[in-house]
Amino acid sequence: MTVIGTVAAGTDRLGGSGLERAARVVLPLVGAFAVICAVIAGLGANPFTVLGSMVTGSLGSQYDLAETLMVTMPLVLCGLAAAIPFSAGLWNIGGDGQLYVGAVASVLVGLTIGTRVPGTLLSCVCVLAGVAAGCLWALLAAAVKIAVGGNEVIVTLMLNLLAGLAADYVVTGPWAQGVSPQTRSIPSGATFSSFWQSGFNVGFFVAVAVALAFGVFMSSTRTGFGIRASGRNLDATRLAGFRVVRLWLAAFGLGGACAGLAGALLVVAVHGALIPGMGEQYGYTGIAVALLAGLRPRLVIPAALFFAIVEVGGSSLSASANVSTAISYVIEGVIVIALLAFRAIRVRT
Repeated sequence: MTVIGTVAAGTDRLGGSGLERAARVVLPLVGAFAVICAVIAGLGANPFTVLGSMVTGSLGSQYDLAETLMVTMPLVLCGLAAAIPFSAGLWNIGGDGQLYVGAVASVLVGLTIGTRVPGTLLSCVCVLAGVAAGCLWALLAAAVKIAVGGNEVIVTLMLNLLAGLAADYVVTGPWAQGVSPQTRSIPSGATFSSFWQSGFNVGFFVAVAVALAFGVFMSSTRTGFGIRASGRNLDATRLAGFRVVRLWLAAFGLGGACAGLAGALLVVAVHGALIPGMGEQYGYTGIAVALLAGLRPRLVIPAALFFAIVEVGGSSLSASANVSTAISYVIEGVIVIALLAFRAIRVRT
């Protein structure tokens, strides 16, 4: 099974002139805008009022912008969690599960050794624990695929369920807070301090730095080239001297590590604890982010920002425009489907 996602703008792989490549992106976006406006009008609302409220709700003030950027943080990392394995021709649908095991590991480390380790060092250890947990969880799916030829879509989906059960146990078990449905908070010294706006912290820049680093890794290293090559032609990759099994393990492991980092940052940079539902489908949205970015790590950043604007702005629509917040999911889905239909994004299986 091979998956190749490519954004038409700025790439020569689709062929044609620059104008033609631009048209492959502009036309589906115009079509998607028309469909979105029709759906909103069908709900009895003014499309321009709703879309304007969405932009204002996500970018209209410094506080709104800070919230949007912090939502961008896990979307960037979950986009990478999908993009890296997809580049190797592997479907990682397990971003949600890898995020949750990363959050679980981060919380358990914080609560276990929190009284014996200084705050700054503790935050680093919590983050590393989340990265390691996400990596190992993804490698389970890779091991099943390599050992017995298991379908990674089914395996990663099942692992999502197991990770959700593990998170529920941690929230309701011996680490439960007891007052509200969440774990006890990790020591305050281990959480990232806010600056500029309340709730905004260095976690956003960590995610951006990781995306930029993976951009260099995928484009400028032998392993990164091998991962991309294996997604295009396994036989040619083997003839070039690569061991495909190692590439698959690397792709899944690196993707899982990114999702695990997202879970850890949601703990140390946002909530300070494990809270039910805090993943908010970041793993699945990350798949759309990866496809919209054409599987390019650097482009994951603006793609994640776009989805964050839609989600944060959509969360305020029920009050500002009297429209269900679910319209944000409709907007996301319409745009991705339109790009697929016009082959601005190509997915080949």
